[in-house]
Amino acid sequence: MINVKQKKQEIGKLFKERRQMLALSESEVASEIFVNINYIKGIEQGDYSIFPARIFALQYFKKYANFLNLKLDFFDIYNSQ
Repeated sequence: MINVKQKKQEIGKLFKERRQMLALSESEVASEIFVNINYIKGIEQGDYSIFPARIFALQYFKKYANFLNLKLDFFDIYNSQ
């Protein structure tokens, strides 16, 4: 069974791999979708502690996933340990 930490890392890896496949830098993505680069990094690292509230994590996750054309459900890593 996958623990929460592993799940966080796996989801972040999907974002990072897709971004790299599209030959985009973190700063290019941040500029294109008007999201703070630290939020992009947080999503890719599976570290949602940077977000001020769960709703921010959820909305930026969706925005970034849509931009990369990833069909992912939000894994509630903001509230997970």
